[in-house]
Amino acid sequence: MKRLFLYREWLSQSVEEYVRARRPTQLRGRAITMPPRQYAAALTQAYLGKASLAWIAEQTAIPLEELRRWRHEPEFLLVMDWSKAFFADAFREHLLLNDYSLAQYNDIAAEVALLEESVRVMVRVFLYDRFRATGGRLISKRQNGLPLPDFDLRLFRRLLLFFLALEHHWPGAAARRLNDEFLPLARDVVWPLLRQDFWVEAALKSIQQAAPLAQIRLVLAGQLKEMFLRLPRG
Repeated sequence: MKRLFLYREWLSQSVEEYVRARRPTQLRGRAITMPPRQYAAALTQAYLGKASLAWIAEQTAIPLEELRRWRHEPEFLLVMDWSKAFFADAFREHLLLNDYSLAQYNDIAAEVALLEESVRVMVRVFLYDRFRATGGRLISKRQNGLPLPDFDLRLFRRLLLFFLALEHHWPGAAARRLNDEFLPLARDVVWPLLRQDFWVEAALKSIQQAAPLAQIRLVLAGQLKEMFLRLPRG
């Protein structure tokens, strides 16, 4: 199964589009004319959540002093800030519309836990609100004997698996509701209706036994290095 780091994939795709663009990228009415490696480095700054600038310098093969200098340049800061909100929107769409394997949910959540706090919060708050609303709607419909829409069942499953993994790597406020309300709902209602081929408890055990954050960061570092090696110099 392919390792899946959604920010790393988004970063790679964004840089590829930047390199292939026939006209300069426009951000807030300003033309961005940075070299590809500098543009990619600006996007990589979101990894400063639980990593240092020195770690980014190592993965990108860009001298640390050069990165420090870039972080004072308006154009670099503009790309850096834009990337966080833009990715948060793209990430939320991916999580709401796609199914992933348990191992991929673990990679996705681990990468989120490594990102800068502002990005993590943008992702977590929105998705947790959807998770809480969807779970509450399913509980209410079941209590009132109403049909449970397939869309809500599948959305609840996606968000449950994501938050199980996220709580493992970045514990937060979702833990109580997960344990008290949503795990029983998943076990007793959602999983049987969706005819899932594994039990909720098995999913939880799998996530708890998955690779730790430090090991996942090593895999991610290798992917980042490979991406920067492919970028044109200059």
